[in-house]
Amino acid sequence: MERVVGVDIGCTKMYLYAQVNGEHVEQKVSTGLDCPREQLKHDIDTFLEGLPFVPEGLGMAVPGLVEGDSRVKLSDISSLTGITTDYFGGGRFPVRFINDVKAATVAETVNYKDKDTIAVIMAGSGIALGVYSKERMFTGAHGFAGELGYCVTSTENGPKTLDSLAGGIGILIQAGCGIEEFLERISSKDPGAEKLLTEAGFHFGLALTNVIHLFNPDVIVIGGSTATYPGYMEQALETAQKHTLPDMFKNCLIAPAKDNKRIVALGAMEYMRSGMQL
Repeated sequence: MERVVGVDIGCTKMYLYAQVNGEHVEQKVSTGLDCPREQLKHDIDTFLEGLPFVPEGLGMAVPGLVEGDSRVKLSDISSLTGITTDYFGGGRFPVRFINDVKAATVAETVNYKDKDTIAVIMAGSGIALGVYSKERMFTGAHGFAGELGYCVTSTENGPKTLDSLAGGIGILIQAGCGIEEFLERISSKDPGAEKLLTEAGFHFGLALTNVIHLFNPDVIVIGGSTATYPGYMEQALETAQKHTLPDMFKNCLIAPAKDNKRIVALGAMEYMRSGMQL
């Protein structure tokens, strides 16, 4: 199955990807938490119509909880909740859904075939975790394991989720501005933005410590746009090293995603192409 298309539906944008004669064909479109499903389908169909082939399969990574590979049980993008693959495929080609961080994990297992346990953390609009150990994905009883962003920590202002403290949307809420303004504040080295990223990095670092202690991975791969903000990962690594058992930290490689831009779409494509079961 060569003519496979990967779709990464995010809370702020959707990334569509295919390969044509060895060349990258890709497109980004805006989404949003209230993006209607009709708009998502329109943008996907428009991309597909521009390809020089009819897809043999469509791998779709979505934020939220996925039942099997054909239905979204719950998503931060409200219009995706309850949707099935038939809506996007319509009998034209097979479609498989996969949770976005699990897709990223599928993509990264290809890069660490000699490792026993690989953890992938995507720090984007929210934060989520995928763990692949002993040639199996850790999914939990109903397939929903990995919602790291919903883990709760105590703060001076009461219990808070990791998403609200260190996720992209949580950071913007704390900053009181939109993404463009915040990026400008980062670029201009605004002290308030730098302080906010340092605090977010601290909480993300504590999450790294917990992941290392819970799963003892050989590798933690970190992707997502929030992890690329200046100071975020520096503070996170410093915090994790300080609070993790030394031998466990020393024996865990913490590395950036090999292809941060495409990691989720590539994993969705591999999931579609391989027919693997989670």
